[in-house]
Amino acid sequence: MTAVAARQFSDLAMPHLPRLYRLGLRLTHQPSESSDLVQEALTRAWANWSSFDRGGSLGAYLSRILYNAFVSRHRHQRVVQTTAARPDIVEHLFDRRRMEEADMPESTWHRHDLSDEVVAALEALPTHYREVVELVDLGGLAYKDASDELGIPLGTVMSRLHRARKLMRGTLTEYAAGFGYAAAA
Repeated sequence: MTAVAARQFSDLAMPHLPRLYRLGLRLTHQPSESSDLVQEALTRAWANWSSFDRGGSLGAYLSRILYNAFVSRHRHQRVVQTTAARPDIVEHLFDRRRMEEADMPESTWHRHDLSDEVVAALEALPTHYREVVELVDLGGLAYKDASDELGIPLGTVMSRLHRARKLMRGTLTEYAAGFGYAAAA
């Protein structure tokens, strides 16, 4: 490909890197694995850049490639792994703290930006609501892109987001009142 195409790809893909990294972290539960997965996804996207529909969503396109790369890796690892359990892996799997972090790796990311009360309210949401809040409200994704990434209809994204915000509003009303925010009538 030409240097112009390489520059165009780079300029368009760069804004999506933080979200791709968070998605990779969510899938792999390990920062280094997430970085490798993002790199693999970008390599695959670049290899197929000429077939990308410029009218489509690049974020959704990159997210789908990243997810497919993760699934391919996971399938490959399952085939390669031996059936004999290694003690260090078993110990790692049953470490309670790591299990909790593995369930919500993004919560460590949120703790830096959000208060403990908001993080607790977010963690209290059912998973299908929390995913939509993270993608749209925290990740800045458009409803359509979140719909594509989660593989659910656009109306479902909007409905889940409405319900999740309503649940969080109920949980955080008292907390917000402490800062002078009154509940909307």
